[in-house]
Amino acid sequence: MPGVGSEVADHFLDALADRLAIGVASVVAVLDPGCVVLGGEVGQAGGAELARRVQARVRRMSPPATEVRPSVLGGAAVLRGALLTARDRAQDELFAPSER
Repeated sequence: MPGVGSEVADHFLDALADRLAIGVASVVAVLDPGCVVLGGEVGQAGGAELARRVQARVRRMSPPATEVRPSVLGGAAVLRGALLTARDRAQDELFAPSER
């Protein structure tokens, strides 16, 4: 039998899914990505349940079918990607043949 804590959690996830769905539907309307990843700490903490709730709301708001998934990379994914990109560019600058 669900307790008060689970009711509060459900209410919180519903409210968060409502807000996220508005942003996701806006992106879907312009870009039609097919899949949206809920990134960072929110996507990771909400997990599959939050993604499921957001996807259900987006389906009601937007005609294109869009899958919504939780991130598995966590909050450092953007920083990690930026560091890898900077490293690749530095290697290209240092080791690329010089133009004569």
